[in-house]
Amino acid sequence: MEEKQSKNVMENIDKIISKILEKNLSHISGLFRKYRGKYLVDSSFSDVDVLLISLHIGGEYKQAYEIDYELTKEIFVSLGRRKDNYRKAIYEARKRRYIRKLDNKLAFLSDGVKRLENILGQLYKAPVFIVKSGKYFTAIRRFEEFLEEEIQGDEIWLCDPYISSFTLFPFLILKNRIKGIKILTSNIQQPEKFREYKKRLEKESGIKVEIKVNRKIHDRYLISGNKCWWIGTSLKDLGNKDTMIKEISEVIHSLKQLFLERWNEGHALY
Repeated sequence: MEEKQSKNVMENIDKIISKILEKNLSHISGLFRKYRGKYLVDSSFSDVDVLLISLHIGGEYKQAYEIDYELTKEIFVSLGRRKDNYRKAIYEARKRRYIRKLDNKLAFLSDGVKRLENILGQLYKAPVFIVKSGKYFTAIRRFEEFLEEEIQGDEIWLCDPYISSFTLFPFLILKNRIKGIKILTSNIQQPEKFREYKKRLEKESGIKVEIKVNRKIHDRYLISGNKCWWIGTSLKDLGNKDTMIKEISEVIHSLKQLFLERWNEGHALY
């Protein structure tokens, strides 16, 4: 009976989380991973950060400042963290003066609100570049604008499962600004044509282009310096479909590790 009640509580918590996130945070990529109706917080966030997110979600649900200790724990667990780590996270958060605990209630302190704002601020304030379909040259120009405005590092890492010679065109805009591009892919359309365009780009821009193939990749993203972006469609298809480019630098460390892992596994071309 107790096990059944616990299961019902968790199912209700999952529905609460889904309702709040889909209403307020549905545009976010990087903080949450959705799997079979559950939202899981990305592994790059600490348990303390997930505790603050849990308290925030509880506050949204209850529309209250002080949230039940047990409710926050259920949200914490539902977001993919171990129940055994909850008390440790509470201890750390109180030690850092992020939260206070009174009886069976938790509430934010000013430093905790500041930390939560930093977490959510990475997401809400990150620029989003919309690239519309139907206008090929306008789409390319829009992507060039993104590169001009956002790229600060001297190298680009691009993960794109499907590439073609068209993938290379926009990067000429970065002549004299970057030294190299690493492209991780699964498929190359018209390989010989791509190879020829790669040589032309390198000669004209001085940008070294390296290609590796790995069949494990699926998502499209771009990394440069300490920033990274999710890309909705393959660059070769810019202008064919509506898409957006969104900064997800909150997961930069995890994404860099993943890219390097897949890069080291891949086999080089050209």
